[in-house]
Amino acid sequence: MTITPGGPAYYAILFLIVGNIFAVVVGILMMTAPHRFRSWFSGSNRRISLRKLTKPLDISHETDRVLLKHPQWLGAAMLASSALILIRGTIFISDVSAVEGGRLLARLYMATKLPSGAWETLWLSLISLIMLGASLALVVGLLLMFDVKILKRWSKTANRWISLRRVTKPADKPNYSLDNLVRETPRVWGGVITLLALYVTVMLIGVMHTVGQ
Repeated sequence: MTITPGGPAYYAILFLIVGNIFAVVVGILMMTAPHRFRSWFSGSNRRISLRKLTKPLDISHETDRVLLKHPQWLGAAMLASSALILIRGTIFISDVSAVEGGRLLARLYMATKLPSGAWETLWLSLISLIMLGASLALVVGLLLMFDVKILKRWSKTANRWISLRRVTKPADKPNYSLDNLVRETPRVWGGVITLLALYVTVMLIGVMHTVGQ
């Protein structure tokens, strides 16, 4: 990667240098004034409950009653739109080959450099996905119009609720083993942090000096 003054990589290195200088200050504080470090550490180490943050996402909302209130009208709309996509899509696909479709995608995304074969594969995948979705919408529209009971059984099977709070429960348990270790020997860890931060700072300053020449 080429690093030029004023470029993104240049400012990224500058940001890392500032961060390591801050780490040096923290390390020196841990060695010279561990009592201040402990008070600052206890004040900033407040636990944020992940379960409280994700609680709004864990509330289930019933939408089937609203969507299936007038199934014939909804089915007619889905049937007409999916049939239009299938008819127009078939006509369009018959006139455009995979090679031409790949070239079309390549022109739309000129900034992305991919071989022609990759663009053709993406074109075929995109067309297949659209046609598959339209076919599924056609089936759902027919069921809404003529046999909504089958669709309700499918919906009941698919609408099994999975508790997000139960999934994220292990991540919500606090673990202060590393914090307690640092609190017990702040001077040792302060020395380690200071030496590592100084070493990285010197290395980054050397890179900046090389780029500036």
